[in-house]
Formats: sequence, C-alpha cells, structure tokens
Amino acid sequence: MRRRLVRLAIVVIAVSVILLTAAFWLLLRGWLRHDADALLASRARSAAAIVAVDSGHLVVEETPGDEAIEPEMWLFDLSSSPVVRPPVHRSLDAAAAALASSAPATRMVGQVELRSLPVLDGPRPVGTVVVALSLAPYIHSERLAVGAAIVLDVVILAGTALLMRRLVGSALHPVAEMTVRARDWGAHDPDQRFGLGPPHDEITGLAATLDGLLTRLAASLRHETLVTSQIAHELKAPLARMRAGAEASARYDTGPDALRAALAGVVGEVDELTRIVETLLKAPGTTATTGRADLAEVAGRLVRDAALRPGARMTVHGTARPALCDPDLAERILAPIVDNALRHAASTVAVQIDDVGPATGRPSVVRVTITDDGLGFTSDEVGAVFEPGYRGIAVSGDGAGLGLPLARRLARLVGGDVRVFPAPRSRVVVTLPALPEI
Repeated sequence: MRRRLVRLAIVVIAVSVILLTAAFWLLLRGWLRHDADALLASRARSAAAIVAVDSGHLVVEETPGDEAIEPEMWLFDLSSSPVVRPPVHRSLDAAAAALASSAPATRMVGQVELRSLPVLDGPRPVGTVVVALSLAPYIHSERLAVGAAIVLDVVILAGTALLMRRLVGSALHPVAEMTVRARDWGAHDPDQRFGLGPPHDEITGLAATLDGLLTRLAASLRHETLVTSQIAHELKAPLARMRAGAEASARYDTGPDALRAALAGVVGEVDELTRIVETLLKAPGTTATTGRADLAEVAGRLVRDAALRPGARMTVHGTARPALCDPDLAERILAPIVDNALRHAASTVAVQIDDVGPATGRPSVVRVTITDDGLGFTSDEVGAVFEPGYRGIAVSGDGAGLGLPLARRLARLVGGDVRVFPAPRSRVVVTLPALPEI
C-alpha cells in the first residue's frame, strides 16, 4: 500500500508539474513573440521615418542617431528596385525583395524575421522599407528557461518522492504496528485493547474499530467456552446415573430381570442425553419460539424424576396456558433450577405455575416460581449467581455454577427471563411468553 500511495502521489504531482511547465512555456513563448514583434515594428517605423524624397529619388537622411539604425535594412522604390541593400545572405536579400511588393507584410527566414512597411510622402507611397530582426536571442532565452524549468521539475519530483515516502511511511507505521498487535492479541490475548478513546482521526478510528472487533472476538470465545461448559453441565447428571446403574449391575450377582432393567435404564439415560444435546443445539434457532410448552406437564416430569431421589419431596401447584416455547427447551430451562432447589432444600421444594395477564404495553407471560426451604440466596448473590462458574456461599458439593446462567440464557432466547430473590426462602422466578389466545 505504501508503494501504491507513493507512486500515485508522484504520478499526480508529475502530471501537475508537466501541465504547469507546458503552460509556462506557452506563456513565455507568447511573451517573447510579442516582444520581438513590437521591437521589429518599432524598427520598421524608425527606418521609414528617416527616408526622404530628393529630386524624385529616395534617400536616407543622416541623423545624430545613425549609429542606432538597424544595419539590416532594405529600401526599395515603387518599382521594387533596391535603393539601400545591406550585406546579408542571398536568401534574406531575396525574401526582402519579395516583401517589397506586398508591404506591409512579414516573413520568417530561418531564425530571422523580416517586416516590410510602405514609405509615404504625404498621402502617397513612394517606396518600401524592409527591416530584419534575428530571433536567435529570443529562442535561446526560451530554450534556457524551459530547460531550467525541466531541471526544476526533476528536482521537485525527486524531492517529492523522498518526502512522500517518508510521510507515507510515517503515517502508515502506526497502522502496521496496530495490525501486528491486533493479530497477536486476537491469537493469544483477545482481552487487550488499544484504548485510544473516542475516534477523532483515521488512526483513532481504526483503533476503535479494532477494539470493537477484539471485543466481539473475546465475547465469541467466552460464549463458545460457556456453551461448551453448559453442555457438559447438562450431560453430567445423566452420565452419572448411567455410571451408577452400570456399576450396580456389575458389582452384584443379579438375575436376568434386574440386568435387563439396568440396561433399560442405561438406554433411557442415553435417550435423555440425546434429547439434551438436540435441545441445546437447536436453542439458538427460530424453532425455539415456535413450540407449545405445557409447563404443568413439564413440571410433572420433573416431579417424577425427583421422586427417584431419596429424601426429595417436590410439589406442583397451579395451572396456566401453554408457553410460546419448545417443550424440550422449557424443560432445560426449569431442570437446572429444580435440580439446585432439590440439592439445597432442607425438606421440600414447591413449584407454583401462574398465568400473568398483560401489563401496560406488555404481552401475557407464564410465571413459574420455584421455592425451597434451604438457606437461600443473600442480597449480594442475587446478581452474582448468574455469572458462569459462580457458586453460592451456602453451596456444598461438586456443582459447577452453570445451571442458573444456562437457564437464564435459554429463557432469554425465547423472550423470557429468570430472576432470583434473596432469603429467608430461596425463590427463583421463571417467566416465559404465553401462547396467544385464539
């Protein structure tokens, strides 16, 4: 890019210099031509003024300024016969004789210009005077000036090329440095930023753009890591149950019926894993908000799963219209919240389902409130529990702190939300858009 900019600048300046030099040459040539014409006309008038008629013959009067009269002067009578003829080349003599019959006129012979002017005796012509002027000094001056202008143009172009190379290099150096740093940060440390403030020129504008790209890259990488962690989190429980069933079958001498039941449980857990993966993969798509989820039925399935845990007690109350959400996705939203409540409750978990009518300017929603009698959340934890990897103060066990962030992310994908309320009773409220009434 640097070379292209330098070449473009040199080409533009070269064209400009050539045009200016051409204009200068034309103006100089016109001015010199005008000056030569004026001088030649003045000499012709001066020569005609010193011609007189004496006894019917043309004579040149002697004046104190004879030494100033141009020596290359011809004087012809009316019959074009020469009266005065200077010692010049034969070609000039012939051109002067030709001009004598067509005065006033001009003619170029090589680098000499001749001009004729009639000689008047009162109102009638009595002869013709012809004067010559060498244009060699004018041509020499013109060539010298144009040559100097060309040399100056070359010097200007050379200086411009060096200056443009330095200026362009200096201007693009920060861009090249920023490009290298952005490439390195993108590969190894996307949280780095240039931090040049609001853009006020091209460099700070580029820095702001690169900062935005790095921000989106870092967010994308965090999102990828979060999704991977959330999928692993959702697969953890079914895998643990599969392992427990397989260990139980292998550890004890069981009969065929018990073994078939254990294998059927493994198959069921595999189906559950498949359903979880499919749900998480289709969550970002448009199908997530085109289903019809009966939250009472979803909560019923969670109650049946909770009944398999020793000491767990869970109840469901209330009914509501279906939610505008994929049923499997609704289960993935509620499952980690219910699982947390069952793990940390002292004895019971209650699920309340309500149909909340439309508020001013807002559509109807279905609200699911999960309450347990555990220690609950402190006021400081209300916002922190939705940070991936955060585990509450009262949490024990091997949880990864990803259940609530996953539930909120999935709920917001379909236009809902998940909120947490502090102790004395742990309470989590899930809202999902209600299916419109027909």
